[in-house]
Amino acid sequence: MQRWRPIVGVLITALAGCSSSPALTDSLAGQPAVAKVPIGPSPVRGPSDAWVTMVEFGDFECPYCGQEEPIIESLLQAYPSDLRLVFKNFPLTDIHPDAQAAAIAAECAGEQGDFWPMHDLIYANQAALGSQGLQADAQQAGVDLTSWQACLTTEGPAGAIAADVALGLSIGVSATPTFVINGEVVVGAVSLAVLQGVIEERRAAAQQSGVSRARYYDQVILGGP
Repeated sequence: MQRWRPIVGVLITALAGCSSSPALTDSLAGQPAVAKVPIGPSPVRGPSDAWVTMVEFGDFECPYCGQEEPIIESLLQAYPSDLRLVFKNFPLTDIHPDAQAAAIAAECAGEQGDFWPMHDLIYANQAALGSQGLQADAQQAGVDLTSWQACLTTEGPAGAIAADVALGLSIGVSATPTFVINGEVVVGAVSLAVLQGVIEERRAAAQQSGVSRARYYDQVILGGP
């Protein structure tokens, strides 16, 4: 698994499900220092050479993921040059029956270059995740509805979601939202102050590394050349 975020002498770990607050443990046994999460083809907000990369494993039906959205937006505004957000799908289908369909809807919007408008609308309208609600979101996001509807039943979006889930499981993700910030894991609907504290620490470490900002994530966090 991975390094978990220390908070007030204890450590954040995962809850099995949609997490309103972090669970706590005092053991790091068997966990490597850094959770390595490649960006891959996932949607990104922020500059490619940001000092800090924050990967979110999210579920569109999880209310706590929705709760974090204003906090994430505040962070992106606070660090316009130094923070990059990456979204990975992690639908908890056992407890959220509409999460998979919402993820597919967002992926299909993404195929037209409209992932983020669709992402924002789905979270803003979490009470309406049925087919009509998602279509209304897609229309408001500005996608070509005919192409979007045709995409919904193709294999590509479901395959991309499955790859995100497999990646999450490989580093121990079991709850949403889960954030991986330059390899450091924070789980649950945490405060702006908690996330900002991690970002500040990770940015300082990156700036002091001697590695260029354009290469830092791939070289230091992922261990590439």
